[in-house]
Parts: sequence; C-alpha cells; structure tokens
Amino acid sequence: MTHLDWEDALEIVVGFLEAPPEGDTEAGKRFDQALFRVLAGAPGADHDGAMPVDAAAGLDPSLRERLDELARRRAHTNPFGDHPDGIGPTLGMDLSGS
Repeated sequence: MTHLDWEDALEIVVGFLEAPPEGDTEAGKRFDQALFRVLAGAPGADHDGAMPVDAAAGLDPSLRERLDELARRRAHTNPFGDHPDGIGPTLGMDLSGS
C-alpha cells in the first residue's frame, strides 16, 4: 500500500465512518491503513529538524474517542475475537493440572 498523508487519510476515514468496509476487503485494508494513520498523527521531523505538531492532537475529542474505539475493534490482534478477556472454561478441558 502507498503512504498516505494525514489529510488524505482523514478524508478516507470520515467518508467511511458511518459504515466502515469489511476488514478483509481491499477497501477495508485501505480504511484500516487510513484510520491508523489518522490516529498516529504526524510523526517525524520537518526538513529543518523541528518536530511537527501532532495533527491527531487537533481532532475533536469525541471524534478521537470514536476513532480510538473503532481502531480497537478493527485491530485484528485479539486471538479470542469478540472475547478480549479470553473464552474462559468453555474448552471442555481441565487446564488446572498443567
């Protein structure tokens, strides 16, 4: 995927905010890339070495909170899916002896 600047990423995110595409589609992957780019802000130094202002810090607090929650749901890193605290003793095995 190509690198997105912050403004382009914000435009993509806002365009799909009410109905984000499925994560396993090309549109979903592009949305995820844009979402994480918006939340990351503007890391790195300017050409003169000065640190830039974090663009994400300028987001409306309620929008920032909404994007953070959306990013958590779309992170795809939770091995337990919709059960972030694990799936409990539903495996049908006794794990106490291990």
